[in-house]
Amino acid sequence: MILPKQRVYAIVPQHGPSIESERLLLRPVEDSDATALFGIRSLPEVAAMNWPKEPFKSIEQTRAWLSTKIFTAGPPDVIGRSFNYAIIDKSSPNPQRVIGYLSINQIAPYPEIGYSLHPDSWGKGIATEALQLMLKMWWALPRRKQNEDEPQPNEAEKAFALCEKINFGSHRVLEKCGFKLIGEYSYGGDALFVFALEKP
Repeated sequence: MILPKQRVYAIVPQHGPSIESERLLLRPVEDSDATALFGIRSLPEVAAMNWPKEPFKSIEQTRAWLSTKIFTAGPPDVIGRSFNYAIIDKSSPNPQRVIGYLSINQIAPYPEIGYSLHPDSWGKGIATEALQLMLKMWWALPRRKQNEDEPQPNEAEKAFALCEKINFGSHRVLEKCGFKLIGEYSYGGDALFVFALEKP
């Protein structure tokens, strides 16, 4: 399949909002989170379901990876911005600990969602709850107006996610959040499913 293309409608703020539920807090990732994120991305079981496949070797490598979350393509007003969130479990013994992250990895040629959790937090419904919270923020962002001379979109605005075919846990997370399987894709030898979610 050819990956989707979609005009970017969201106006991404310089510093995004935070959001929380009874259990979780999502706040924009900060430079000081690099150590905690290294602790996640350095684990082989996490790397196996992400790109690159090799576990991170240093905090410096983690910071370099975080810099890829900054948008370099799309409308001029989103260049240099990001939509990257740390996940904090307020119910844990260490309620300040970052246990994962989610982000809009890119917005051009299409808005693509990515996320990972520390294995200690797998199987607890945290990824599903966190993704629902992030999507709530994403859909609530103001949208840019269409100029009269621009072609009007003929499809509903969507968000997309690429997921390893063998990552059944992530399949369930996306499906619980309303994503639909729309195709398959191969990248770097990995077999991936492509999921899409329409803006409610």
